[in-house]
Amino acid sequence: MKEDFENWNRNTPERFIFDMLVRRSETAVVDYWDNILEIIAANCGHDKDYEIRMDMLSLVEHLLTQPNLQSTIVFYSEIIVKLILLPCTEWRTGLPNVSIRKGSVVCLLKLLDQKLIEREKLIPMFKEILTKMKNCLDDDWANDLRYAALVFIKNMIVYLQPVLDREDYITVYPELLKRLDDAQDGVRLETCKALEAFFEKLPNPWSSSLYEYSIKAIFIHLDDPNQDIQKAITKVLEKAARVQTEDFLRVADECVSKQSHPLLVKNLIEFANKNNFK
Repeated sequence: MKEDFENWNRNTPERFIFDMLVRRSETAVVDYWDNILEIIAANCGHDKDYEIRMDMLSLVEHLLTQPNLQSTIVFYSEIIVKLILLPCTEWRTGLPNVSIRKGSVVCLLKLLDQKLIEREKLIPMFKEILTKMKNCLDDDWANDLRYAALVFIKNMIVYLQPVLDREDYITVYPELLKRLDDAQDGVRLETCKALEAFFEKLPNPWSSSLYEYSIKAIFIHLDDPNQDIQKAITKVLEKAARVQTEDFLRVADECVSKQSHPLLVKNLIEFANKNNFK
């Protein structure tokens, strides 16, 4: 297999044998981990058939769920992300790769949720990962891909909060604000959860101009006809009131006369004052 894996296609029998051997070998795969990752990475390339790429991602997902392989995966996590998962999130014209991109994001989620990559390895890749996720978030035709990318960004923010700096927050905030205008309410609700995580540990003060711009953009969505969206936006603004509270109250006072639901704004002003955020 090591001699011809670069030439595999959807009909190559060896790829099915490889999949079966890896899945059944349990901890024995550790002895061949370098070879296994090399074969998987080579067969996840954009020049490979759709079927073989999907099967390789399925195999990666299987490996990520094996408790007895966790320490090995942690050691190789940077390689798995850079050489296998991130390249699979890329958009390619004319290729049926939405499922591949979504499968890659799901694997990234599993890697993160099970803490199989250390913060010290993940933070240097933060901007590169966000660039890849931006391409997923901008896919107008795949709302489930946008949703999965949002969940990943939210979880990444939560996981990396102890080591994120002001510049990292500047990188991520525009992508979250854009998704508040998404066509799918489910995506917009998930965006609100991500924004809650964003404001939860945002440095205080952060940026006078960017904070004010963000708050004004979020206040607009208090007028959404969907009450679930209104409630979700309210939760976001309650988190935001913790940071640069004087700026928050000034923007809120300006919005009272402009909003279709001024009572919601007044309640937020009362919330900020009651909790002594000033």
